[in-house]
Amino acid sequence: MKADILKVLLQSHAEGDESSFRKAALQLAAAESTAGHVRVADEIRAIVAKMPAAGARKPGPIVDIASPRGELADILEGGHRDERLRDIVLRADVRDLLLRVISENRSRSRLERFGVSPRRRLLFHGAPGCGKTLAAAVLAGEMGLPLMTVRFDALFSRFLGATAVQLRAIFAEMPRRPGVYLFDEFDSVAKARGDSQDVGEMNRVVTAFLQLVDADVSGSILVAATNHVELLDRAVFRRFDVIVPFERPTRDQIVDLLNLRLGTIGLTEAQAEQLASQADGWSFADVVRACDDSVRTMALDDREEISEHDVVHALEELKRRELPARG
Repeated sequence: MKADILKVLLQSHAEGDESSFRKAALQLAAAESTAGHVRVADEIRAIVAKMPAAGARKPGPIVDIASPRGELADILEGGHRDERLRDIVLRADVRDLLLRVISENRSRSRLERFGVSPRRRLLFHGAPGCGKTLAAAVLAGEMGLPLMTVRFDALFSRFLGATAVQLRAIFAEMPRRPGVYLFDEFDSVAKARGDSQDVGEMNRVVTAFLQLVDADVSGSILVAATNHVELLDRAVFRRFDVIVPFERPTRDQIVDLLNLRLGTIGLTEAQAEQLASQADGWSFADVVRACDDSVRTMALDDREEISEHDVVHALEELKRRELPARG
């Protein structure tokens, strides 16, 4: 694969095709990330970022890596992510597990010398808003790979048999376009077979997915996320290397999240401790929304520092307007 990319690099340089040169260079960076050479991949991307734009035009989006084309453009949404582990609040055991997965995938070549492979099939499950999608973005950001999100509204076709065909197209893309492939709302595609509400087509989709996972030998990371783990077909669990529960935040985690989001603009540790009790039982996403609302109030008041009143007001407003409707 690297040889093909190097040929494109040389050809595009010889022809003065800067756009193709950029794309090939970023493909090379992705290939280095997949091989575990993260520092080299970051250095390549830094060099590309410093390249001047062609003529007066600004560089366009990176099509070959982050934006699938053709039929896959309707099924996958791709993009490089800036999220890192510092941007997410996790239980200590979950953080350690993700760190281990990242380390294994960065050291893929070393592991394969001893006949083992990195764990790269992950199942995230838990209540909505508790960090599953963000954790997938963090994995992509830490690995220097694009996050490729499967669009289920486009995946499921009204034509009999077409959904399994589209699934095969996604798995065929995984070795060609290394990335973190996120199957969000995973219960939509891996619902238990034999469900009385489903026709035979869904059973065929589940069977096709299991077969594709078994056959996959790419270096891409597959992440499935679901709010309803109880709906999954039992055979699905055996296909995953790591099963990670995402739970509602503890009080200490809410404190950490308030500090993460607002600590740099004036919220003190003592204030975060006091405010956390008002968000007891909330999801991470709910707390983030309240933090963002408080920042909006601060900005509109032309201030540079957050006040405790801003956060209290945002928490109370969200509780009054949004949370009761979910209960």
